[in-house]
Amino acid sequence: MDHPFAGRRTLVLSMDDVKAMLGLDEAIEVQRRAFVAIAEGRTAAAPNSWLRLPGDGRRGWLKLLAGYDADSSGLGVKVLARFPNNPPGANLGSLLLLFDENDGFPLAVMDGVYVTAVRTGAGAGLATDALAPKHARTVGLVGTGVVAWYSLLALRECRPDVSELRIFSRSEERRIRLAKRATDELGFVAKVCDSVASAVDGADILITATNSPEPVLMASHLVAGQHLNAMGIRTEIHPQAIARCVVVGDGREETLNDGKFSVAMTVGAVSEEDLGPTLGEVLSGTPGREAADAITMFDSSGVAIQDVTCARFVYEKALVEGRGTRVDLGLDGSP
Repeated sequence: MDHPFAGRRTLVLSMDDVKAMLGLDEAIEVQRRAFVAIAEGRTAAAPNSWLRLPGDGRRGWLKLLAGYDADSSGLGVKVLARFPNNPPGANLGSLLLLFDENDGFPLAVMDGVYVTAVRTGAGAGLATDALAPKHARTVGLVGTGVVAWYSLLALRECRPDVSELRIFSRSEERRIRLAKRATDELGFVAKVCDSVASAVDGADILITATNSPEPVLMASHLVAGQHLNAMGIRTEIHPQAIARCVVVGDGREETLNDGKFSVAMTVGAVSEEDLGPTLGEVLSGTPGREAADAITMFDSSGVAIQDVTCARFVYEKALVEGRGTRVDLGLDGSP
């Protein structure tokens, strides 16, 4: 019997390759299908796993996400390395590994940094469209990094009527630069703010996309009827602010164990019974915003199916377009 891997090669795809294969509009639709598949039970995922490096100074960690999507035949793992003390734009490294669902052959190794950014932003766009009031026009943004930018891109795609943007981050230079870019490239009327409070005060849609180890958004910042996209790390939202929200997570287990909601649970601000539906359930028809004055929150902790569905989409398209480099990993013989 022939070795099942005989003659096969693994496809290696760079960030440029992945960008060429996966546009924002495509990512939004891939993510819509992925969230619905999760809600309807056609996926499997391992619990997100963390390895935190010892020592107080580095604040570095690895995160592993593994999952399977039966609809797309996507089976894979994302390994994400985050070192928040690195300079902005260089604090995240990530690779995606895609496997054959039938025999485990490593089909592809590809950049995961772009996929992480575009799939995270797509989730924010979908959640905003599903949960924010239809009259929403104003965005209050805390953070100016890659996740902030892709959240704005996806929001513009999903809610083109949103027109006003207020921005705060710790770096005045970065918030000025992002305001100009959002104006020039996305057509926002953008305003630079000097505090979180002034950025989010009365805004219809809030986006927090920060690595702050301390809460930056407080319960006092929230007003009735808002929608909040919590896109940063687990500690960005004060537990009492979370307690004021109807929380919609990307995946139930991930939200309970790995999301901002889990932090609020730990201190007793909320309980498991307080968690609302998942985004996939909302996209499938479950009500998310049941009252006009409700404050809704999308808790983006990151689910493996987001990554493997994108990886499979990129892989299939790369095969058609002849993109990437084939490498022999020597898997067709005995070690």
